[in-house]
Formats: sequence, C-alpha cells, structure tokens
Amino acid sequence: MIVSSYKYFEKIRKLKINDYLKAEFISDLCRINTLTMIKIAGSGHIGTSMSAMDLFVWIKHFEYHNKLKNLKSKNRNIFFSSKGHDVPALYSVLYSLGVLKLNDILKLRKIDGLDGHPDLSIKGIEANTGSLGMGISKAKGICWAKNKLGHKGSVVVLTGDGEFQEGQIFESLQTTSHQNINNLIVIIDHNKIQSSQYVKNIIDLRDLKRKVEAFGWHVERCDGHSFSKIDQVFKKFEKIKNKPKLLIADTIKGKGLNKIEHTKVMKKNKYYNWHSGAPSDKEYNEMIKEIISRIKKKISKNRLNFDPFEKIEKNKLIKSYKSLDIH
Repeated sequence: MIVSSYKYFEKIRKLKINDYLKAEFISDLCRINTLTMIKIAGSGHIGTSMSAMDLFVWIKHFEYHNKLKNLKSKNRNIFFSSKGHDVPALYSVLYSLGVLKLNDILKLRKIDGLDGHPDLSIKGIEANTGSLGMGISKAKGICWAKNKLGHKGSVVVLTGDGEFQEGQIFESLQTTSHQNINNLIVIIDHNKIQSSQYVKNIIDLRDLKRKVEAFGWHVERCDGHSFSKIDQVFKKFEKIKNKPKLLIADTIKGKGLNKIEHTKVMKKNKYYNWHSGAPSDKEYNEMIKEIISRIKKKISKNRLNFDPFEKIEKNKLIKSYKSLDIH
C-alpha cells in the first residue's frame, strides 16, 4: 500500500506555484493517505471523506489553520466537521500539516489508535462529533463564549446535507442570528447523497438558500471542489461583519475516484454503495493508480521538478497492497 510522506507536503508548500494548484496536489496526496488508512483499517467512510476533502484542505491549509504552537490559544480560529464520519479525510489533512504523525494515521479504528469519529483526545480535533444535527449548536456555543470572554477568532463548522433534516439544525440557525453571533461560518457539504440514497428522496431540502437567509444569515453557493471559487466566497465572508455566514458547497460524493463518484455510480445503480467500507485489493490499486496518474499529469503540465512517486517501479503497485511503501 502507498502512503504520501509528510516531506512531500512540505515540498508542495515551498513550490513557486499558486495556492490553487498547491491545494490540488495536497488534496490528491491526502486522498491517497485516506484510502490507505481505510484499507488498513478494513472500514471507514470513503464517499463523504472524498466529497469533503477539498473543503478541508482549503480551510486548514489556506484559511483558518493555526500553527502548531497556537493550537491551544484562546484566540485561535476553530474548525471541525459536524458529520464526524468524514474524519479519515480530516486526519489525513492534519497529517499533511504535521499535527498528526505517520504512526497515528496508520492506526485508524484500532486500539490505541485514531477513533472512527472525532474525539477531543486526538491532537488537532476541536470537538467530539458524529451525532448528527449538533454541530452548528456546538459551533454557536464556542462563538458565544469567544464573544463573551473577549477572545478573537472565528469558528467554521462543516455539516452534511442529510444532516439538514435534523430539527436542531434549524433551532441553531435561528438563534445564531437572533443572538447576533456573527463570527460563525457554516459549510454544507452538499453532495446530494445521504448514506446510500438521494437526499431529495428521503426528505427534500428544496430551496435551502432561501430558508437559511430567512433566519438572517448571509448565504453563498459554489462548487465545493473549485479552490478558486471557495477562496472567492471566503473573501466575501471576510467583509460581512453583521451576519453569520453559510456556504452551500456543491460536491460529489466520492470525488476524485472515478469508480465511486456518485454522479457515475447512480447512473447504473439504485443505491450508492460506497458510503462506507474498505475497497478490495483490486479496487484499492485501481484507485491509487488513478490518483497517481492525475498527479503525474499535473506535474508534467506545469513542468515541475517534483515527483512523490518517482521510485515506484512499473507494476509494483499491483503487488504492494500487502506491504506499506512510504513515498
């Protein structure tokens, strides 16, 4: 199996390329590590990890990440995901930042390893999550405390779209605005699939933008896989001081892996079958090779002297799932 080494994330950060291209490289390397973590564990939530990955990368690397020494600062920016089952992606991003170590991410869902849902005992995790519907309430409470105590920093919370069927979500939306808590940003990972079916077939959210705006929020919508568009939205948010903010990020469940992207899977199947579970050996190798091929094309196109997989011999990957290769 393949793991992208932390040293390559450091190299990417030093490359003389724009932040959007850096983010593309970082996301793909994190996708490799997430796949390997889930493969070793034998279980995990692949689809939602991949749909949220680009949002995690942009927020943690280019928007609201705090340096390691500031992780406990009362004035730090805070980010967490309410739908905690996407934590394999978050762990891989925390590893890419040097917050978690290699040994940590290789022990997903194992005794004395990383929990299958976020837990405050893990470095870099800001909230225990996974019980759906509670994330905005938690984030609102943290914002309220910051304001009450005179502490700086914003709070960003990611939610799922199926999660927006929970009643507590709407209670938190209306009280946030009513209490003038304006240092909160909510992002909906709107991948249109909850578990194995379309959200609209379970409980249709309909015009979500108008609903949230009716509670006094400023709402934007964009492609949740376009770093330039995500960046543009956050720049807008920085100028809005008198309202809480919400981004509806249109995403694809399984993004970055052709075999499991819901836009392709659901053309042939009634149910999305990649919500959770580990890929087979054959599937794992196909997915890893797809990502590596995409990375190599970007390297060639941009004429970069950088290749995290230069030592992988031809066809070695076919046999490598029984061992671990660090690149």
